[in-house]
Amino acid sequence: MGIAERRQRQRAELRTRILEAARDILSTEGLDALSIRSIAERIEYSPATIYLYFRDKDDLVREVVHAAFTRLAESIERAVAELGPDASPADRFRATGRAYARFAVENTAYFRVMFELPKAPRVDRPPPPADRLAPWHAGLVRLVMPAKVTGSTKVGDPAQAAFIGWAAMHGLTSLYLSGHLAPTVQGPEQLAELTEAALATVWEGWKVEKAGEPARDRGGEAAGANV
Repeated sequence: MGIAERRQRQRAELRTRILEAARDILSTEGLDALSIRSIAERIEYSPATIYLYFRDKDDLVREVVHAAFTRLAESIERAVAELGPDASPADRFRATGRAYARFAVENTAYFRVMFELPKAPRVDRPPPPADRLAPWHAGLVRLVMPAKVTGSTKVGDPAQAAFIGWAAMHGLTSLYLSGHLAPTVQGPEQLAELTEAALATVWEGWKVEKAGEPARDRGGEAAGANV
């Protein structure tokens, strides 16, 4: 590796350290506690070094939030892609929910910055590409739409249905992270089971029942059904 390549890699690594330090401060102490000086102290560099990478505090917050949204989008995209092109809308719906909950558990600091830091998501920033703006919602709309078109679901508005699905995922995940589901849900595995049941119940509620089809227990058999 040449000198130029080594320096470029070192700059990239330091930038990542700065972003991670900012993320941790935002997640645990809030927006008011974040400053260029607090980050510099945490990574043991001078404040002047931080300014070589970011213009100011707002610029840094924008980058942290954007990185979090991008990571979530990529997690969901990978989970859905692993199912293959022939996966049913119901399977894709459940994969999206599982990926959302898993991301929150494995990236709690990012998740809190995204949704529990009131000012951060509204910081004025250039909008990300359309497919990154709200990937969890846009992706849900795309998978609900064909199910509606083929008549297998009875949702009136796919965008509204997507919001309901998102709310179910986000609500359970947030309750878990805040400790409100304890002691019933004590770990990621139990959260995954609860999320799976919730997603199956939501989708089952959207289904169009065929004539002569027996009613099913939405908390049991429906959880493993494909649509």
